[in-house]
Amino acid sequence: MPSPADTPWPLAAANAVSIAGGALGALLIVVVLAMTTVGVFSRYVLSRPILGIDEGTGFLVVAIVMLGAAEALRKGDHIRIDLLVDVVGPRTRLVLDLWAHAAVLAFAVLLFRTAWHTVSFSHSFGAYSDGYLALPLWIPQSAMLVGAVLLGLQAVAGLVRQVWR
Repeated sequence: MPSPADTPWPLAAANAVSIAGGALGALLIVVVLAMTTVGVFSRYVLSRPILGIDEGTGFLVVAIVMLGAAEALRKGDHIRIDLLVDVVGPRTRLVLDLWAHAAVLAFAVLLFRTAWHTVSFSHSFGAYSDGYLALPLWIPQSAMLVGAVLLGLQAVAGLVRQVWR
């Protein structure tokens, strides 16, 4: 396998974007932890619940998953059947890896298409969340768009990487 210095710039850029998405997702985990801690403390120690904490953390958890999916794919942390991959030859393994990345790309395209319609509808309709935050729904729904783009980009990078090596 070529060294990272030999990686073509489009693959390096795709990797950098995935790493940035994963880092932002990790930062949001800390934010969710802090929000939950403050919410629990306020509710049970001060007897003053903070309205909207549950709704906000719910939106952020979706963003965490969507931002982290591409980085998980890049690192090979997604679930796959290693038992099958480990017993086949290199040529069959290449075919399986190409098929897997193509399937992820197809999923990312479908997710983007669906998310685009959802975000567009929510924005044009002026939909707001039902909770205390009353947030325009297109804002948290946009995490699906970003995640689909990141995942699709990393799936394409994975396809190129498999063919390139």
